[in-house]
Amino acid sequence: MSLHFLAGYVLGEHGRQSARLAAAAGAAAGSGAQRDDIYELHDRVDRLTLVVAAMWSLLQEQGLDEQALADRIREMDEADGSADGKMTQQATDCSSCGAKIGAGLDRCQFCGAAATDGTADPFARV
Repeated sequence: MSLHFLAGYVLGEHGRQSARLAAAAGAAAGSGAQRDDIYELHDRVDRLTLVVAAMWSLLQEQGLDEQALADRIREMDEADGSADGKMTQQATDCSSCGAKIGAGLDRCQFCGAAATDGTADPFARV
């Protein structure tokens, strides 16, 4: 399975889904915020597809092949404790009080300390 196939599939599905979702969102009363959320998610998928395609082209230039990519995907999929085809964020330990910080939270819900160590997330703007 090549990256071009995946990108085409995602973008092709995006077009059909976008049309269906826009029609459904337009029919629902008071759905302006929902429609905006849907479009925002589709934009994010498009940006992620672009980033993945760029990364894959760089990796191919370095001599990596599709089997190496498949092996790494499987390894990363299993790293969160569930081989389910997705990467699920896990709770982290607060560096200040030691409590568990829920996945997706940017601050500890107990002491208010920042959840990150200040290291820049390269995907934060994607």
